[in-house]
Amino acid sequence: MRLYSTISLGFVFGAVALCTIMTGCKKTQVAEEDVAEIEAAEMQGRDAARLFVGSEWKDTLDLQRQLLDARTKSSEYEIAGKHHCAAAYDSAFVSTLRTVRPDVAAHIRDPKTRK
Repeated sequence: MRLYSTISLGFVFGAVALCTIMTGCKKTQVAEEDVAEIEAAEMQGRDAARLFVGSEWKDTLDLQRQLLDARTKSSEYEIAGKHHCAAAYDSAFVSTLRTVRPDVAAHIRDPKTRK
């Protein structure tokens, strides 16, 4: 009887340890997926900024339309509850815009600079 109790107890502890390990792995996997999504959002933000900077605007309305197009992806992240991805997208967009075309970035950021 004592051997049976020891085996059962060992089995229970083994099962608990296995569940703990599996839960830890799942959290790591989710965190890795989050990091991958955030990096993808940053790349999309940079690409959107490059596309925006490479465009020619007929007028202010056209410029605003293209800014709204770029903002759409950030809004999709927000609606999906992926706030870190939205922040990464916006940050990469603005950073790329400031690096490539600081004059355009300043114009968009501060309407008082308009001539």
